[in-house]
Amino acid sequence: MEFKYDTRDLRFILKEWLPTEEVLECERFKEYSIEDIDQILNEGYKMCREVISPINAAGDKNPVRFENGIVTSPSGYREVFQFIQKNGWGSSSECVQVESGMPLLIFKAVSELVSASCPAMNTNIKLTSGAANVILNYGTEDDKKRFIPKMLSGKWQGTMNLTEPSAGSDVGDALAKSYPTDDPRVYKIKGTKMFITAGDGSICDNIIHLVLARPPQGCKGSAGLGLYIVPKYWVNEDGSVGKPNDVTTIAVEHKMGLKGSATCMLNYGENDECYGIMLGAPPDEKGRSQGLAMMFRMMNESRIGAGHNANSQASAAYSQASQYAVERIQGYINGERVPIIKHPDVKRMLIDMKAQTEGIRAMIFKGFYSLDIAENSSDRIKAKKYEDIAAILTPLIKCYSSETAVAMTCEAMQVLGGVGYTKEFSIEQYVRDCKISTIWEGTSYIHAQDLVKRKMRMGDGQPFANWMDDILAFIQAHKGTPGLEKEFINLEKAYHCMDGVKKLYDTWQLNKMEELIGLYAIRTLFICSQVMVAECLLEQALIAQKQIAQLSPDHFDITFYKGKIASAKYYANNILPNVFITSEIIKDADLSSQECPEESLIVN
Repeated sequence: MEFKYDTRDLRFILKEWLPTEEVLECERFKEYSIEDIDQILNEGYKMCREVISPINAAGDKNPVRFENGIVTSPSGYREVFQFIQKNGWGSSSECVQVESGMPLLIFKAVSELVSASCPAMNTNIKLTSGAANVILNYGTEDDKKRFIPKMLSGKWQGTMNLTEPSAGSDVGDALAKSYPTDDPRVYKIKGTKMFITAGDGSICDNIIHLVLARPPQGCKGSAGLGLYIVPKYWVNEDGSVGKPNDVTTIAVEHKMGLKGSATCMLNYGENDECYGIMLGAPPDEKGRSQGLAMMFRMMNESRIGAGHNANSQASAAYSQASQYAVERIQGYINGERVPIIKHPDVKRMLIDMKAQTEGIRAMIFKGFYSLDIAENSSDRIKAKKYEDIAAILTPLIKCYSSETAVAMTCEAMQVLGGVGYTKEFSIEQYVRDCKISTIWEGTSYIHAQDLVKRKMRMGDGQPFANWMDDILAFIQAHKGTPGLEKEFINLEKAYHCMDGVKKLYDTWQLNKMEELIGLYAIRTLFICSQVMVAECLLEQALIAQKQIAQLSPDHFDITFYKGKIASAKYYANNILPNVFITSEIIKDADLSSQECPEESLIVN
């Protein structure tokens, strides 16, 4: 099927729902206006349909090759990557401290289209942007001159290197080492890194790796890790490319999905000739470095991006399912053969996908708005408030979006029936491609732990309390709205369930009940996410109600606004009630899963 995507919802978010004008009033973005949004989205969508989408299925069918130590990217990937970067649709628009940078709100709308049209390509863009942002924030002026221009132009790409064979989520156990040289900023690097997305390939002339490694004086654990710029080919001080830097690809993973992106195992310093440039200060007197803290900036961008990528693929799968449901004639109603969209359960599946992908998209873009204000507002009190909101939303976006996307792509396959399971349609690829988002940048459990152990408690719990207060204020201001009475009753009930779970967690934290804190973390994250998504959809429904009241019944946008109200109602009445039972399960604090003998869980 031809690539199609719902850009109308993106326009609604940017032009009618979120206060985008507040972002555009920031000094950095004054060259942009609301009027630019349509043209940017039109051009971005055209690029995705004509340039990017054609390589998606081809890269899945003929993926990355690893032969004689050489990694070769799929046909067309080099040309498309460089087209995106050279034409300003990639890292030069996403990076901080770059004059041409777009507001995240606007750039991420185009990025969503790129991810939907070819998720494997979008990983290359995002990692390059993330690595460049770290160098822009923590590198010297010489570092920036040395690496940034070619990273933004498409000539070079970037990666981040954390995971090792013996150290996955426990990053502090990393064995990679760095050794000082005569130059105080240049270290020799030795070690092995694995699961390095875009770790090698032929889309660029050089790859700029950001590598965590422990210097000799580094203390144990994550605090002792330093961060180093390690090019595949050494980059001289004048920016010219030198000799190979003893970075060797020893394996490429055979993955379930994203086959167009090379996920590599890399050896550093096999011949004792690998060098890296240190970012930030050397270890202090206690052996502590800021390597992981600097890397976390890149990781947090990637965590939000993982959830966004997943939802974009679920949205693309929904788009394809909706097209098929109109075209596929199957079964009878009142004695006549009908398209399958006429069957009640097919229509239910379609609105389920519509409501969940739209609601999650809304939550994601509320996160981008928060980041834009936090990074760029001259009102520092306002900036701090939205910095806190972005921190709270990050684990919700990463975990809930990615977990839900897997279910939604599977539901899209169900609409197509048997052909959805074949390669005739791309939905089966979306199912495979989006699953990694639940694992990337930390498993769902890690992000649930982040929510209940860090985000709920940061700032003595005040930012989280403020976030909850904002939701309650919205409910109190609008409950009783004609046509949405039931939905606001459900949201208010769900809010109080969330409040009860938060208070229960306060008690568990006070009494150091670690087993319960971890056991119910993911379910607590789902409660917070579903309340947030419902709030976003009801905010949008209120706008849709007003628009319908002002438009003629035959206006072309009437069906769109009716669809927004339908999404809010469906979510509030069919998804949000999960909060009611889940909160009761958490309060019950059942420990049967922990009391079960481990031996009983092992299949011999």
